[in-house]
Amino acid sequence: MEINDKNYLTRKNKFCFAASGFGQNLIGATVNSYLMFFMTHITAIGYFATTVIMFIAKTIDAFNDPFMGVVVDKTHSRMGKLRPYLLAAPIPLALVTVLMFVVPGFERPGRIAYIAMLYVLWDIFYTIGDIPFWSSPAAMTPNPKERVKFITFSRLFHSAGGALPLLLLPLTEIFCGAKTKESYLAVAVISGVVGGALYMLAFFGTTERVVSSAASPSVKECFRYLFRNKPLLVVVLANVLGFGRALRTVAGLYLTTYLCHDMPSFMTPALGNTFMMAGFAVSGVLSMLFTPMVVKKYNYRTITWACCVLGITGDLILLAVGLSAGCSIYLLLGVQTITGMAYGMACNVNYAMISESIDYLEWKEGARAEGVSISMQTLMNKLVGAIQSGVMPMLMLLVGFIEPTENNPSPPQTDGALQGLLIVVCVVPVIGWILTAVCMKFYDFVGEKREKIYAELYEQRKNSSEVRVLDIA
Repeated sequence: MEINDKNYLTRKNKFCFAASGFGQNLIGATVNSYLMFFMTHITAIGYFATTVIMFIAKTIDAFNDPFMGVVVDKTHSRMGKLRPYLLAAPIPLALVTVLMFVVPGFERPGRIAYIAMLYVLWDIFYTIGDIPFWSSPAAMTPNPKERVKFITFSRLFHSAGGALPLLLLPLTEIFCGAKTKESYLAVAVISGVVGGALYMLAFFGTTERVVSSAASPSVKECFRYLFRNKPLLVVVLANVLGFGRALRTVAGLYLTTYLCHDMPSFMTPALGNTFMMAGFAVSGVLSMLFTPMVVKKYNYRTITWACCVLGITGDLILLAVGLSAGCSIYLLLGVQTITGMAYGMACNVNYAMISESIDYLEWKEGARAEGVSISMQTLMNKLVGAIQSGVMPMLMLLVGFIEPTENNPSPPQTDGALQGLLIVVCVVPVIGWILTAVCMKFYDFVGEKREKIYAELYEQRKNSSEVRVLDIA
């Protein structure tokens, strides 16, 4: 069977896309890592208001993603299908990121309205850039082998950008003080300026090679394509139902503030969170490095199942040891190292599976719908973030946590509340891994079926007058 094994990507393509992802993730991780704690402990708007804002804003924005995907699929410009939005999004996104971490001099209702409005705007600008960004790998090269190596290489940079805010907050606290509004604002300014500038490289350094001259699909056709793409739908469902797998990354500051009994005297909660998450980040990066080698021997479904087993093992270790001996910062580091390895590789193959689902749809329907297909990836990520961010404050209320106030930002908690927090951050991830494993049973774009589809797709492209692969640098 003849397949396309030619390499298309230039060095400029690879490094610009990787650096752009570093910038995008620097901004995204700043908001995802710190905004919830900032809302509950710095602006002191309360757990319930935080839950409502984050859950509603994220959920609405997630379901806007398919409509943005339709807009992308209906775009034809001299700059391409994707690149116009990669030019438009970074600067507004960076500006709103900074404004969200400004504490206005309003009463509590005014602070709630201020941050809710900005959070909705932030999500809109993030969506405008995110869908074209993650559509780019499928448009930049038609070679699936080159693509998985490219995604792996890029995600190493993306992960580094996502980890950097964990270092920035402890550094800014040295100059601005721990748990102060100034330290959080400093992180937002650094992330917004540096992240926005790097994010712009996606416009200047990417090349759209797989192009279609077919008429733009109607809105109805776009959504029909979406629901006929079984591999895509399975991956999305597996990740949404598995939202709890990385719940501890959202709860990190709460764990180091309230749960760890052996924090060294020099270690602030922010520095403790950085220490704990270092294991998650480093092991995740290492697992990404090994992904291309693992993919040569095993299919994506088998790899995901192995990640589920490893993730469950780490979560159960934390639950058993934490309940019997107490929660140690070093225990958290070890467990996060185990689960980070599982989560890193699982996420890496997720992006590869979603990119391949675009090829699957082209084979099945004769049409490329990058925008609406990748919108399901961003919808998936945002739904996961919405559920994590919305559920975590509410679960803390349910286990009996006392809410912070402006005068008492870290109130003492009962033993029952602390034990409840430990159970939440262990049991919910276990359930998430189990649901992911069950869903992946239905992912069948593997083995001989996958090889046959790619061979047929290669022939289709050679004989097509609508879908072309441009041989350009």
